[in-house]
Amino acid sequence: MEDADWIIRLLRGDFFCLPFGSNVEPVGGRKYLLHGRTSNDCWEPVSAVTANGETSLVVRMELDEPGSEVQKTVRVVDGQPVIYQRHVVRGLEMKSPVAHHPTLQCPESPGSAIVDLSTPLAGFTIPAPVDIPENKGYGLLVPNVTITDRAKVPTVYGGFADTTRYPLRRGHEDGIMYVSDPARDFVFTSVTMPEKGLLYFQLKDPRVFSETLFWMSDGGRYSAPFSGRVTGVLGAEEITGYFWDGIKPSTEPNAITGKGFRTCVDFKRGTPQDFRLIIATIPVSKDFAGVTDIVRKDRRAVTIIGRKGERIDVPCEVDYLKASS
Repeated sequence: MEDADWIIRLLRGDFFCLPFGSNVEPVGGRKYLLHGRTSNDCWEPVSAVTANGETSLVVRMELDEPGSEVQKTVRVVDGQPVIYQRHVVRGLEMKSPVAHHPTLQCPESPGSAIVDLSTPLAGFTIPAPVDIPENKGYGLLVPNVTITDRAKVPTVYGGFADTTRYPLRRGHEDGIMYVSDPARDFVFTSVTMPEKGLLYFQLKDPRVFSETLFWMSDGGRYSAPFSGRVTGVLGAEEITGYFWDGIKPSTEPNAITGKGFRTCVDFKRGTPQDFRLIIATIPVSKDFAGVTDIVRKDRRAVTIIGRKGERIDVPCEVDYLKASS
């Protein structure tokens, strides 16, 4: 356990990943931490301000490349069930996968959480299993499959799994990735937990984070440090990357770029890059059946459209996702 990167020892909340992924292969003579320094090291305080009904915390971190840094801003507004996050990267000259990595603890009964997202352009299972039985690792979904129906994804046992619900089947670890539609102003990912009476959702600009990757950890890894103890965990990760395989596979030609989709960000030293994510949690009734869409109501609110026709207005400044705001 002492040899594990810090993010594996803690593994909770939402962390900004630069570079995103496993990063097991050295790049340019350098090996990066799992999900990068931004997910493992301590941040340096810059400011904390409360004024006009809102509070902002600003912190910074130097990156591995000399002269480069990232500045994080976390903002909350009175009366809004929303956290606004912004990361500005400066002075970096490289190509890299990038991600936000919200990690949710779902109820452990099979299918108890409802997983929804904006209609994607394409979907895929991970290209290879997370682990193999020889290493005490087990996956449920057939790897390297193009997903045409989220409710019918082939399993290694024959038959299908309904990935619109989670957990799937105890004792397995899996991943699926969807390419977001850049023609949309913003896209959503949501996880409804009716038995807890809550709905979690997140909003992103699909031109900034190109894919949504679901990491489904439900007791399928028995090697340390997981040791079969991580169950009912769902990573709802907004990424630009080649699954979670890290910097080298994401920056070289791969099966996703071959289909015309982007899997890395091209950082230029003189051009700051701005990454933003909105996350929120609201109460819902225990018969709420999931989300069909989240749309802009006006500058100050979005409307969640439920499967039964519900329309729930939520105070949320969705224009925050635009780098010019």
